[in-house]
Amino acid sequence: MKTIVVANQKGGVGKTTVSTHLAFYLRDQGKKVLFIDLDNQGNSSFTLKASASGSLAAELFRNSKPDVVAKEGITLLAADDSLVELERAKSEAIKHFVTAVNHLDNAFDYCVIDTAPTLGLRMVAALTVANFALCPIELENYSIQGIEKMLQTIFGVQQRHNPGLTFLGMLPNRFNSHSASQKENMMELLTSYAHLMITAKIGNRSSISDALGQGIPVWEIPKTAARDAGKEMKEVFNQVIDKTEAKP
Repeated sequence: MKTIVVANQKGGVGKTTVSTHLAFYLRDQGKKVLFIDLDNQGNSSFTLKASASGSLAAELFRNSKPDVVAKEGITLLAADDSLVELERAKSEAIKHFVTAVNHLDNAFDYCVIDTAPTLGLRMVAALTVANFALCPIELENYSIQGIEKMLQTIFGVQQRHNPGLTFLGMLPNRFNSHSASQKENMMELLTSYAHLMITAKIGNRSSISDALGQGIPVWEIPKTAARDAGKEMKEVFNQVIDKTEAKP
């Protein structure tokens, strides 16, 4: 099982969009996907409710050998309010989480973890168990300012806890091609962080939120704008999966 964490300490950058669509994409490729929602807001759990397993993500911090029955396609371990309490848990909870995810290794091809938009025990646990980290970003000025902190977190966990963690890159999301400031910020990022960027990007399209509300990937909505959004998504995920499969 290859584990991909979708993370950013800044909220509102589209983690739910990216993580759920990544799961849908992998499912459509015939992969068995474990989805762990560590964001107590539960937006991913809402979108993926048809794939609910009956087990909660919080259980992984308490039970090192969880009993999870794999469903066809996507198997969701849903978020609930008890996730917030874990931020006060002892570091032993991280060990439980890592052991629990590894315990499920043989039942799935991929694991996608959606994290809360804050640096805390849950994000550290997710990055500690992951093989790969993907960081959605918006190209607004306040989002750009937080990128360095997120990179410090990812590479800090890599150095201290998980030398096998590979950073897949920063993924520009909700890109507005008519915005001069966003295009300027994109060029700035490519100049400073070209080696840390996903070169494909996801546009700002209303059809994506429609898809999330319906619990389906945007490429299943029969509208031209949705097909365009789906094409962009698939280009992104082709790059992401190529990177994961290039690493043994």
